Amino acid sequence: MHEPDVEATDAGLTSPPDHGTGGTAGNPADADPTEAPAATRGALSIPAFRALWINNVFYFLVMNAQRFALGWLVLDGLDGDERDQGIVVFALGVPALFLVLQAGSWADRLDRKKLLVGSQLGSLVMMAAIALAIETDAISITLAIALAVVAGSFGVIGQPVRSALVPILVDRDRLFNAIGVTALAMTASMILGPLLVQLVGDRFGFAAGFWFLTILLLLGCLALIPLRIPGHAPSEVPSASVWAGTLEAVRSVIADRSLNRLFLLLTVAGLTVNPAVMVSLQAHVKEELGRDAADAALPFALMGLGIAISSIVIMRKGDLANKGMWFQRAMMVGSTMTFLMGRTTEYGQLLPLTFVMGLAGGAYINMNQGLIQANTPQPLMGRVMGLFTLVNAGLLPVGALLAGWISSFIGIGTTISAAAAICLCVVITVYVTESELRRLS
Repeated sequence: MHEPDVEATDAGLTSPPDHGTGGTAGNPADADPTEAPAATRGALSIPAFRALWINNVFYFLVMNAQRFALGWLVLDGLDGDERDQGIVVFALGVPALFLVLQAGSWADRLDRKKLLVGSQLGSLVMMAAIALAIETDAISITLAIALAVVAGSFGVIGQPVRSALVPILVDRDRLFNAIGVTALAMTASMILGPLLVQLVGDRFGFAAGFWFLTILLLLGCLALIPLRIPGHAPSEVPSASVWAGTLEAVRSVIADRSLNRLFLLLTVAGLTVNPAVMVSLQAHVKEELGRDAADAALPFALMGLGIAISSIVIMRKGDLANKGMWFQRAMMVGSTMTFLMGRTTEYGQLLPLTFVMGLAGGAYINMNQGLIQANTPQPLMGRVMGLFTLVNAGLLPVGALLAGWISSFIGIGTTISAAAAICLCVVITVYVTESELRRLS
């Protein structure tokens, strides 16, 4: 027995929408002969996906900026060290370890629009709470940890459904285009999010930075108002319990050799390179390169610029063959750049390395998510994307906490390089031994 599907009633839809694309939805015989084929038009021409994409722009701005803002607050505002920063980032991400699989199951069962709006409103309240705590001088590292846990919980609840919606709202011909423009929204947020928070914070103080994030989340919620999502077909709603349904998704991934190797690589990156770049690098800038923690905004912006450039190139190339090969090569380049970042002794040395890291990151992001979405059955999509979120986001705080502890013994730069070396060794081994994954498309 499962929960009633009220989503179709709320959305006014009982079947997948006809986007008029000439794709899988609608009757091709009824299509306008003067209208361009689906494969030649971008995913943003679909109103439902366009509404989701606009929401993603604001959402990603906040998600990429809040980790930076909390790190800046701890390191410069509360005079904490790299270990304190690691604990706060761990608190922000640790809910993913406990909630993301359940959130993936909810995405396959419940009203997806309500999950999106509710999770974003919860994040909005948390950003406002942090701003108020700063303004009233009540903020402390302990309170920052507590608020980060709640903020992270709301973010986790919305993430699997956000990812699972893309292949629902667009046809397969435009899936990688949709992933590409979504990656552009994310990379724009990597460039602008930390920089905008830094500008607002430098001008008006730490509290203003979090009020700014609150406003962005509100704008994102408004963008969701016109979004219409098809309801779950009765045959698609899992009849098993949440955990039994999640186990079904895990078994599906394990049974597919290419997918389980892909998830292995994502897991390794989630524990090594991702926390090294997204968390430890900011502490490296402050503790070992002698700059303010806020100065990490420029390397992050250059990384985002690199991701944007490679994402555009991939979109123009269309549906590339051997995406698994390109994904692994991008991972090798990214791991190498991360290793070199840990060896830097001057701030200026970081800038070209983070830019090249971004160029590789665009291929990494576009390929891994597209490969999983293109090779996952639709009824399992929410739960598999929950697993995807777990290894991409849920493992980052664990890696950050571990890196903070190890760096107290061997230094931050050495820790960054060691993490990258581990990741590089694993991906080279998989690349050499798994020809099937190289050919995956």
